[in-house]
Amino acid sequence: METEELNNFFYYSNSLPKILKKLNGSLVFSTYQANRLIFLSSPDGEKLIKYAKSFDKPMGIAFDEKKSKIALASKTCIDVFTSSEALAKNYPEKKNKFDYLFIPQVKYHTGYLDTHEMEYGSDGELYFVNTMFSCISKLSADKHFEFYWKPYFIKELTPTDQCHLNGMAMKEGKPAYVTMFEKKTSTFGWKKSKGDGGLLMDVNSNKVIVDNLKMPHSPVYYDNKVYFLSSGSGTVNCYDIKTKETKLICRMNTFVRGLQVIDDYLIVAASKMREKIRETLPDFNYNSEDSYCGIYIIDRFNGKKMGGISYVDLVSEIFAVKLLKNIKVPSILNDNDTLVDKNIMADLDLNFWIKKKDKV
Repeated sequence: METEELNNFFYYSNSLPKILKKLNGSLVFSTYQANRLIFLSSPDGEKLIKYAKSFDKPMGIAFDEKKSKIALASKTCIDVFTSSEALAKNYPEKKNKFDYLFIPQVKYHTGYLDTHEMEYGSDGELYFVNTMFSCISKLSADKHFEFYWKPYFIKELTPTDQCHLNGMAMKEGKPAYVTMFEKKTSTFGWKKSKGDGGLLMDVNSNKVIVDNLKMPHSPVYYDNKVYFLSSGSGTVNCYDIKTKETKLICRMNTFVRGLQVIDDYLIVAASKMREKIRETLPDFNYNSEDSYCGIYIIDRFNGKKMGGISYVDLVSEIFAVKLLKNIKVPSILNDNDTLVDKNIMADLDLNFWIKKKDKV
């Protein structure tokens, strides 16, 4: 890829802004290692706009396109942000720069569930992977989580992260496929493995459809196939539901986690290998010392890398990545922003910033 150098921290391909403009959207990704939620956009298809905001161990991201809202899982809570074009346009600090501004509206205190992937369902519910309790859960206003599904071999719900359930794919608005590291039933049992007992499971049948995977992550259902990543082998893969065959799309030769399928593209997040994982699970299909971090656009059919952004400092691990359709230049407020309580978002004609009173 031809690249354009930005600074000492990252660089991106000349093709990435063009692809974002073609897809008519912006990327958002989470990095719990750097405690940031990062937006990438390019309304003109030439230059890349990068915007970052601090959060406490951000991981799973869910985007409701119809309602233009984002849910973000952090260390002990899930926050829901809604957006207003009017507030974005008149944002006091940077007027007319952003077309969407995501503002905190609801905070769900979940306790430490090690929440991984999340998705909005067609019923409006927010489903999330409750890794600590080895199950899929739903948000609840009455308790820390509402149980939805668990693998057949998990006998009871305990906060022991038995199989390291981590990824969830939706089909027709409901959880349909999941990934996990091991078929284990002991406390943190997956940590005692060699890293090659990963599973892709069908939620409805509660059966294993692919096994012996190396640390699988990020399943996505698309076109009657399940695309998923194998972090241990550094590969992007595709399981054909009709033929029951698994196909290798491409080798990334680094720790891959975070995937979205959009039209002919696969949006893949790559992370550097943690030293602790390298020491515990040395049998990987790539040299961990050469691992790298970034977001990359892959051709869904031939596996060719079409563009991307690479980080050389500050950001070394990425968890989730999403495309925000029809959003050109987004921004977000967190609880610590000085203007977080200086706005009103209600009906269409009741979206405004509260002006400061002049001192008497």
